[in-house]
Amino acid sequence: MANLDKLPSEPNLDKLPSGSYRYRKQIDGRKVTITFDHKPSDREILLALTDKLQDTAPIKSDKLPFVVAAKQYINLKRNVLSQSTVREYGRTPGRLSQEFTDKDIYTMDATDVQAEINRLSADHSPKTVRNFHAFIISVINTFCPEFRANTTLPQKVENSPYIPTDEEVQRFLAYIKEERPRYYCLCVLGMYGLRRSEILAIKPTDLDGNTLKISKALVEDENNEWVIKSTKTPKSTREIVIPQEVADMIRENGCAFSGQPSNIKKVIDTACKRLGIQRFTLHKLRHYFATKLLSENVDVITVMSLGGWSDVRTLQKHYAHALEEKKKDAIKIIDSVTTHDNF
Repeated sequence: MANLDKLPSEPNLDKLPSGSYRYRKQIDGRKVTITFDHKPSDREILLALTDKLQDTAPIKSDKLPFVVAAKQYINLKRNVLSQSTVREYGRTPGRLSQEFTDKDIYTMDATDVQAEINRLSADHSPKTVRNFHAFIISVINTFCPEFRANTTLPQKVENSPYIPTDEEVQRFLAYIKEERPRYYCLCVLGMYGLRRSEILAIKPTDLDGNTLKISKALVEDENNEWVIKSTKTPKSTREIVIPQEVADMIRENGCAFSGQPSNIKKVIDTACKRLGIQRFTLHKLRHYFATKLLSENVDVITVMSLGGWSDVRTLQKHYAHALEEKKKDAIKIIDSVTTHDNF
C-alpha cells in the first residue's frame, strides 16, 4: 500500500502561472496530481493525498498521524454509516488538539489518549467527551487492534430534561400560527413525535388522506449538502394520523417546511422569549409527545410505534420520569386491591 509518511513539498511542488501550486507524486506506480490555490504545507499535502487516494483499506506505513488515520477510518466506514454520522466524524479531528492529531498512532499510548480527554473535559459536556473518546479509540483500534486504554472519563450527568407544559405548547402553537405561519406545520409535526430530518423530507405523496407515511429523512452530508436518506432506524418507518389542517397545508405548499433549517432554532427561541416561557427546541416537542402519551397511560409499545423508537431501552433512557410515574400508578392499582374493605 502507499507510504505517505514522508512527503516533502520540494521538489514535487510547482508554482503555476495562475498563482496556484501543483503537487505531483508517484505512489505505488500511480501518478497523483493535486492543485492548491496557495502554497501548501507538508501537512496539507498529506491530508489532500489521503482524500485523493480514497483507499478501501488502511494505508500501511511506518508512521501514521492520527488525523490521517481518522480520514482512512471514515473512508472504510463511509458506506455503512449514516450521512449525519459521516459528517460528524469528519468534523471530529478538527475539534481535537493539533498536538494529538499529529501524533503517530503506532507510538501512541494510554497517556496520550488520557491527556487529550482531560483537555476536552475542560470545555465540553461529559456526553460530548465520551463521544470523542469512542471515536478516538475506534480509529486507533482499526490500525492497532492490540491498543488498550483504560481511560478515566468524566462522570455522566443525569439531566432532567425540560418538557414544555400543555399550556405552554398551546400558547406556542397559537403564536407560531399567527406570527410565523411557515413554521406552523413543522412545529405541529414535531408535537406528533417526528424528528426534524423526517419533517424536512415530507412531500404530498407521503399522504393518504390525513395518514402520513414516514419513510425517509433529509440530512446534511459531509459536504454540507442536503440529501435524502432512509429513516434513522427500520422501526422509524411508520404511519401516523395527523390533523387534516396540517395535511392540507402539506398538499398546498408541496412540503411540510420550505424555509431554511438553520433558522428553525432562532424562530423557536424568539417565540419562547416573547411568550415568556423557558426556551425549548423542536426536538423537545418530540419529548413532549412521548411524555404526554405515557402520562396519559398509553402503553409503551404504542408510543414506540408512533414515535419510531427502536426499543424500550431508548424510552427508558429519555423518558424515565414519565415511566416512573406509570410505575407509581400501577402500584396504586394493586394498593386499591390490597386495601379493599373485604380483603
